[in-house]
Amino acid sequence: MHLRQMRLSEKLRAYASLMRLPYILALSFLCVLFTVTFQKGSCDPALIGLAVIAVAFTCAGGSAINDYCDRDSDALTHPERPLSANQISPARAAQFSALTFFVALGVSLTINFIAFGIVAINVLLFIIYSRVIKRLSGFVSNLLMGYLGATIALFSGAVVFQTINAASLSFVGLIAGGAIGLNVLKDILTLEGDLKVGYPTLAATRGIRVASIVGALFLLFSVITSPLPFFVGVVSVAYLFPISVWGGVAVVFSLALLKASNTENVIERLRIFTIYWPYVVGVAGVAYIVPFMVWGA
Repeated sequence: MHLRQMRLSEKLRAYASLMRLPYILALSFLCVLFTVTFQKGSCDPALIGLAVIAVAFTCAGGSAINDYCDRDSDALTHPERPLSANQISPARAAQFSALTFFVALGVSLTINFIAFGIVAINVLLFIIYSRVIKRLSGFVSNLLMGYLGATIALFSGAVVFQTINAASLSFVGLIAGGAIGLNVLKDILTLEGDLKVGYPTLAATRGIRVASIVGALFLLFSVITSPLPFFVGVVSVAYLFPISVWGGVAVVFSLALLKASNTENVIERLRIFTIYWPYVVGVAGVAYIVPFMVWGA
């Protein structure tokens, strides 16, 4: 389809795909959740609104620059993406990324300098990741994505406390461990495409079995560190139920991966997990936020 022939609704869908809208909505929800948590259940709508805008535009810019840098390889591995499908031109994607990054930096600067610093570092890392790191080392890319995921807690903490403290750091292991583990395991499911374009993921360089063990161990690390926010005193006992939901599922799944006898078993269990884990996270998130809505606890 020629770019000039696209209807407005089609263009909007293309840009929603470019910015990974479901991912943005999930991170925005987490930003609200963390901000309310750090504010001990109170709510400053203006502050939360600015924080969500900064998070959403940073993620949108990161997704756009990633697709811009991957436009040649995506023609083979992700032909449905907007650039591969000729729904958005590479120049427009680059402009969109620059604009969203600029908005994110500007909004975060109005919050405080610590929040601005976190966003500025993330913008730089998104660019380096897309242009350099993912072509050099898949595992380093996984580690970087774990850090970028964990910054949602650091950023939300900076919004509330104007610093990085024990409260926000207590969530880093939970989020980073889960993000790294899931990214390592996701690379197993995209192994065929990654081999075609030469991405050196852990599954491609070390094999599916090694990747499944590493991914499972990071998920277990996420579970082990998940009680830290409670022990630090950031959250109440209401936190323990939803985190137990995530922890129980992650432990069962990780042990199943570690016990898998062959690559077929690993891939089968991965596919089952990828179908159901969003529902697990959703149930855990709702179970966590209900006490705030009912009791303000």
